[in-house]
Amino acid sequence: MKTSTRVLSALTRITLLLCLCLFLAVVAKGASAEPRAGAPYSLGFSDFTGGSALKWLEKKGFLAKQDAATESKIQLSIADSALFLQAKKQALGLLLRETNIVGYSRIRIEWGVDAFPTGASYEKGNRSDAVMVYVFFGDEKISSGSLLIPNSPYFIGLFLCQSDPVGHPYRGRYFHAGGRYVCADQTKVGETVTSSFAITDAFKRYFDKSEAPFISGLAIAIDTESAKGSGAAKSFIRTIEFLK
Repeated sequence: MKTSTRVLSALTRITLLLCLCLFLAVVAKGASAEPRAGAPYSLGFSDFTGGSALKWLEKKGFLAKQDAATESKIQLSIADSALFLQAKKQALGLLLRETNIVGYSRIRIEWGVDAFPTGASYEKGNRSDAVMVYVFFGDEKISSGSLLIPNSPYFIGLFLCQSDPVGHPYRGRYFHAGGRYVCADQTKVGETVTSSFAITDAFKRYFDKSEAPFISGLAIAIDTESAKGSGAAKSFIRTIEFLK
């Protein structure tokens, strides 16, 4: 049973990354970011005026992948200037957006978790998350480590955790050369956290580079496919900003 769970988790992560790679390769140049003084890029949800959250997000340049458009599995809503992501059962929801961000050094995210997936802990090997923000760097394709899996640009996935070490760069089964998963902050259920993460320095340190390339894509994800129990989880994001 444990072996089957590990295989499912690895396949889920591979599927997620393949979706991201495909998105970065084919999506048309889309929506611009919201301008904000002092920030080369700022994304928020305060201008939502009602109706379908998914249709509004699509107009903003997001693509819904995996279960994100399946309401029986993933519920998307916008309230109080925040995007809420809720997994009703074991599911994987992805919202993808192409970007072209330069002149940044930090990422700042205002977000929180209303319900963690049961047993979620990267430190303990259960790679489930109530919310993750993926940041893709440049357009160079880095080896996946497998002839069967397409290569990908460098990426860092930031998530909120309950007790995992903050700032530790976890590796997945594949993409060892170009991918890391990092708990940006520990949090308690119901709290709003503002995470500030030195992503340029992290990129250079994790991948042994002298400088960081432009940011070519972002993704917001909720992943409970390998969670214990029902797989239910809920989270929210108010803003994602890249600062100089």
